[in-house]
Amino acid sequence: MNKQTFLRIAKYVSISLLTVFIAAVMLGGGLFLYYVSKAPELSESKLVATTSSKIYDSNDELIADLGSERRVNAQANEIPTDLVNAIVSIEDHRFFNHRGIDTIRILGATLRNLRGGGGLQGASTLTQQLIKLTYFSTSTSDQTLSRKAQEAWLAVQLEQKATKQEILTYYINKVYMSNGNYGMQTAAQSYYGKDLKDLSIPQLALLAGMPQAPNQYDPYSHPEAAQERRNLVLSEMKGQGYISAEQYEKAINTPITDGLQSLKSANSYPPYMDNYLKEVIDQVEQETGYNLLTTGMDVYTNVDPKVQQHLWDIYNTDEYVNYPDDEMQVASTIVDVTNGKVIAQLGSRQQSSNVSFGINQAVETNR
Repeated sequence: MNKQTFLRIAKYVSISLLTVFIAAVMLGGGLFLYYVSKAPELSESKLVATTSSKIYDSNDELIADLGSERRVNAQANEIPTDLVNAIVSIEDHRFFNHRGIDTIRILGATLRNLRGGGGLQGASTLTQQLIKLTYFSTSTSDQTLSRKAQEAWLAVQLEQKATKQEILTYYINKVYMSNGNYGMQTAAQSYYGKDLKDLSIPQLALLAGMPQAPNQYDPYSHPEAAQERRNLVLSEMKGQGYISAEQYEKAINTPITDGLQSLKSANSYPPYMDNYLKEVIDQVEQETGYNLLTTGMDVYTNVDPKVQQHLWDIYNTDEYVNYPDDEMQVASTIVDVTNGKVIAQLGSRQQSSNVSFGINQAVETNR
């Protein structure tokens, strides 16, 4: 091959590659513009809204108003620096340096997902998480390119309209914190009987780590998992220079129960409804991707409240069954055989009325 031929081929290949690149950029840009044109409108009222989900029984009577139970919003000047440091350590290391999306994090998550064959996970900033909690489904099956584009677009818009402090305040007041508590200030008062500004570093680290899986990291029902998560937050805080090695050692050696007060019920519904409602919440999230605890919806169920209460009475009194002791457990699901509807369900005896959405052994098939 002579030099002239080589140059012609090289020129042809270069032009072809450039054409493909330009076409890809135009296609990608066009798709992005199409996706964001379908995005909801950014609204401060939605970011601070205290929406609740209403659940109705088979007679269309209201049985629970989830989200109305407890919500005490923290003002920006009431949020301690240690809580801010804990949140950004575990959720978004570069929160104060990006403008809504984190390109470094996106590239890292893309590489991890390519190696693991996963979906579009692990790249969301705190701002994007707030957008997701406010506007979108949290189901992993809904993490599509369209949704990610809309999240990113709204996150960038929000960063232009709000300060970092305001975004953090929205987030801290929006997240669900288990046991009927919405927002970290609410959880601080419920769990410790104190305001956020009066909590210790390990207590703040626990709260900062809970939003990822609030019921799983509930220090009352899952103390070991809660302690493991708290210690991970503390490790991240130490690694990023927010606390010293001495503070870290002291904090991880603090019992997870330190300062916890007796849990008081914050529920708007009777205790005999708890197991049934837990399954309603789980089913709605599985089928729609929306979490009833953070998204306002109206849900109509098949539960018969009289049957549900009667089942509770059978479990928890000696009027119907002479149980040998309080350790004996039962679980059952009652189905209307004429239509297949589940009209009542209860997972165990002697359930604490202060625990929301605890383990339901009626659906724990491995037990």
